[in-house]
Amino acid sequence: MLRINEYSDFASLSHELANKWLALVTSTPANQPCSFALAGGSTPAPLYRQFDSLFAAAKPRSIQLIATDERWVPDADPQSNEGLFRNCFSESAALWKLVSLKNELSDPASAAPYIHTRLQEQCDHTFSAVILGMGTDGHIASLFPDAPQLLIADDAVNCVAALHPQTQQARMSLSFSRLLATQSIWLVITGAEKRAVLENSSAPSPVNALLAAARCDVEVFWCP
Repeated sequence: MLRINEYSDFASLSHELANKWLALVTSTPANQPCSFALAGGSTPAPLYRQFDSLFAAAKPRSIQLIATDERWVPDADPQSNEGLFRNCFSESAALWKLVSLKNELSDPASAAPYIHTRLQEQCDHTFSAVILGMGTDGHIASLFPDAPQLLIADDAVNCVAALHPQTQQARMSLSFSRLLATQSIWLVITGAEKRAVLENSSAPSPVNALLAAARCDVEVFWCP
């Protein structure tokens, strides 16, 4: 089921989604895993800071975080999603643990088998929620339209090496199947162009493949 929530601005969107996120953490029993796959980039940063403040004040329990995808750059690089998380979740740093999509190897293709094993060992449960962004080409995480082989559902694959089609920047992404292994999908998008891409359900795109294959409710959080 797809539900679209509309907001006048990103501050309103962030306030409501951060509170929804905290409610999910608070309601999850202590003996059950509570983990979240998070989109990177600049768009969701205000949401993460809003949740950080709420989470730090409430201190309901510890959680696990993982990036939906990561550029193959050091954490100190402004393009690093894992670096972004450390900056945004600074108040609640003692309450979360990051499962990294990176290691010391020189490229994601070489590292993929090792990251797969790490995810298998540290994150073999269903996500509580996956927070996704979307590009104007309909890509999610680092699953791009020009790489349809990455959209093949294979439960034996946790992560995939990917290249940005324009910049050829190397990335590691959670696999299509791993993104789908979640209790909730929250898609955060802004602007009329991305709204139009989302509503064009007949066009082949990674986001439409995700919506078609999702085994849980999908909520869209949108503002102009």
